[in-house]
Amino acid sequence: MQRDTPYRAQQSARGIWSIPVQLVLPNPRPPRRAFDGQALDALADSIRQVGLLQPISVRKLDADKFELVSGERRLRACRQLGFVYIDAVVVQASGERSALLALVENLQREDLHFLDEAEGYAAVLEESRMTQEWLAIRIGKSQSAIANKLRLLRLEPDVRDALRRTKLTERHARALLRLPAGLQRAAMERMDAQKLTVSQGDALVTSMLAVLPDKGSPALRKVITIIRDHRLYVNAIADIVRHMKLAGIDADSSVREEADQIEIIVRVPVRKRVGASL
Repeated sequence: MQRDTPYRAQQSARGIWSIPVQLVLPNPRPPRRAFDGQALDALADSIRQVGLLQPISVRKLDADKFELVSGERRLRACRQLGFVYIDAVVVQASGERSALLALVENLQREDLHFLDEAEGYAAVLEESRMTQEWLAIRIGKSQSAIANKLRLLRLEPDVRDALRRTKLTERHARALLRLPAGLQRAAMERMDAQKLTVSQGDALVTSMLAVLPDKGSPALRKVITIIRDHRLYVNAIADIVRHMKLAGIDADSSVREEADQIEIIVRVPVRKRVGASL
């Protein structure tokens, strides 16, 4: 039913508000930055067919302004459909609690990018000035899990942006932290282009560190020690063979360690061409 303008927020008997979409301001600390276009189109189509089943959450700023707390995908889909009004639950929340609620809702979704999660933690900590330990209690995570996520924010901003466009995992990103800022992007692009596993990505980072200058520094001496550990390379080869098997190639490998050397044999069957002589 078409409503008269100017548009005003109205509360129903069941406590759900009907709020003009144009009065809903974005969350200034959104936990989610990446939105899949196809998934958003699918959500919009679902809302078109059956309506908005779950209201968004907002907090009231003044008589004519509301700030989004959670439900940004739903709000975007409704805007995409041209909705004038959207159902919303108005919550009593400070800026700190608003950021925390938005973070918790997004953490409950499996497709939240690990960098969005890290930036969500950082935003809540900055807004609330609470400790990592207290945040961990509030969201049901360990303090070490939060600390590990926050370390990812040490990556260069352009590297973080590029990572969102790849299928590289959080463990790939952790490997990049070992590199100086100027080498992170090159290593990330090679990991992505060559579809390196985590073990292969670690080996790549180690090899890049090996050729850096100032090999007398304590940090680099530690890296060189790691490079000389043959287990790194043995594990990388075993990982490659495992992926060949997953691809349907009947490959196997064997490792024989002797006093002065290691022998690694990889066996891959050669398919005979049709019509070839026996």
